[in-house]
Amino acid sequence: MNGLDLLNIPLIELNKELFKRGDFDFITITERGNNVKQQEAFKALLSGDVREILYGGAAGGAKSWTGATYFTFMALLYPGTRYFVGRDKLTDLRNATLSTFQKVFKTYGVHYVAGAKGSPPEDVDWVEYREKDHYLEFSNGSRIDFIALRFLPTDKMYERFGSFEYTQGWIEEAGEVNFGAYDVLKSRIGRHLNDKYGLRPLLFITCNPKKNWLYYEFYTPWKRKTLSAKRMFIQAFVQDNPANESTYLEQLQSLNDKVKKERLLFGNWDYDDDPAALCEFDAICDMFTNAHVIAKGEKRISADLAMHGRDRFIIGAWTGMVVTIPVDKPLAKGKEIETDLKKVMVARATPHSKTVVDSDGLGAYLESYLVGIKEFHGGSRAINIKDYGNLKSECAFTLAAKINNREIRVICTEEQKQKIIEELGVLKRIDVDKDEAPKKILQKKDMKELLGRSPDYMDMLIMGMYFEVYRPRKGSTAA
Repeated sequence: MNGLDLLNIPLIELNKELFKRGDFDFITITERGNNVKQQEAFKALLSGDVREILYGGAAGGAKSWTGATYFTFMALLYPGTRYFVGRDKLTDLRNATLSTFQKVFKTYGVHYVAGAKGSPPEDVDWVEYREKDHYLEFSNGSRIDFIALRFLPTDKMYERFGSFEYTQGWIEEAGEVNFGAYDVLKSRIGRHLNDKYGLRPLLFITCNPKKNWLYYEFYTPWKRKTLSAKRMFIQAFVQDNPANESTYLEQLQSLNDKVKKERLLFGNWDYDDDPAALCEFDAICDMFTNAHVIAKGEKRISADLAMHGRDRFIIGAWTGMVVTIPVDKPLAKGKEIETDLKKVMVARATPHSKTVVDSDGLGAYLESYLVGIKEFHGGSRAINIKDYGNLKSECAFTLAAKINNREIRVICTEEQKQKIIEELGVLKRIDVDKDEAPKKILQKKDMKELLGRSPDYMDMLIMGMYFEVYRPRKGSTAA
C-alpha cells in the first residue's frame, strides 16, 4: 500500500487495524511521552489468560480513558458484541463516563450521533447514545450498556442483573461499588458471542484506593504476591500519565487533607477517609507491636463460636489488654467447642465468670454445661443507653477507643494479623451525621458484604470488651 492509499483511508480504519494488531502507540504516546502503564493495561486486556484486571490506584493514571478506548474498539472490531460499564449512580455514568467516551470518539475518528437528529451516515462507523435506555449503540450491532450498580434494599442479591448476558464488562470507580454487584457481574460476562470471536470473559475494574472488597480481593494479595494468576493489578500514578494537564500534579500536591493526598497522589491503600470508620488504620497496625502494653491483670476469655458449616470458632485469651488466640478453626462440633473452651479456661486459670461467649444458640447450650459463663447478647440494651444503641455497639466503641489510644496488644500469626486488620477496617458507625442518635455500628450482614466473609476475629475482640463496659450490680445477671 503506497502513501497515497494511506492518506485516503479514514482515521478510524487505521486506528482499528493498529488496535487489532496490538499496536497501541497511537493511544499511549503523546507529544509529552509514553504512558507505559497504559501500554501494560492494553496488552493485558488484549492477550493472556487474565480474567479480571484492576487498573489504577491513584488519580490521573488514565483509568477512564483506557476503559472507554478499549471497549469502543472492541465494539467496533467485533460486530454484535455486548458490553457493560457500571458505576454506583447512573447520573455519574451520564455526566462523567459518557463524556469520556465522547472525547474518545472524537480523538480516534468514530462518528458520534448526538441525539436522534437525522439518520446516521452510511458506510461509516457510527455510535449513538440511546438516552432512554442508557446504552451506546454501534452501527455494526454492538452495544455498551450503562448500568447503575447501587445497592438496593429491595434487591440485596442483585437479581436485576440475573438475565443479562455480556461479552465483557467494566466496573468504573469501583471504590463506590458494593461487593455483591461485582460478584454477580462476574457471572454475566463470557455469555455473548465469546466463542464466535475467541474472546475471554474479561472484567476490567478501575478505581482509586478504597478499603472495600478491592483491598481484600486484589491489593492485599498483590502486595503479598499471592494474587491469582487469573487476576492482575496494575498500579498507575499521576506521574505515569504524560497526557495530564501540566497543573494536575501540582493540584494533587497542594491537597491539605492528608488522607486524600495519600490516596490520590501517592496511591496509598492503607489510609481510609471514611468518617464512619471507628479505628485509625495506623492504630490498628500498632496493635501487633504495642510492646508497652504488658500482659498484667485480670484473665478473661472471649469466644466467637461456630458449629459445622458456620464461620469460624475463635477463642481469645486475655491478660489485661493483651490477647492471644489459642484456638482458631473453621469447623467444630458442639462437644468439641465445649472441650476446647474448658481446656483453655483451665490452662489460663480463667474462671467461668470471666468467660464470655456469643449467644447465637450455642452460648445457651454451653452455659448449661459451663455454669456461670457469660452469654453475649449483642442486640440487648447497652449499659449506657443514652449514648449507645445496643450492647455490641457499646463494646465496639470501647474497643475502638482502646485501639486508637494504643492500649491493646494482639499476639497472633501473620495470617491472623492480616484478617484482623481487614475486619477492623469495616468496623464503622451508622448514621454518623445524626448527632443526637445513640451510636450504633454497621450490621454484621453489611460487614460480610464488604469483607466477603464473617468478621469473626473482630467479634471476638468486641466481646473481649464485655467486662470493660459491664459492671453487674448485686443480684443482676449478664446482659
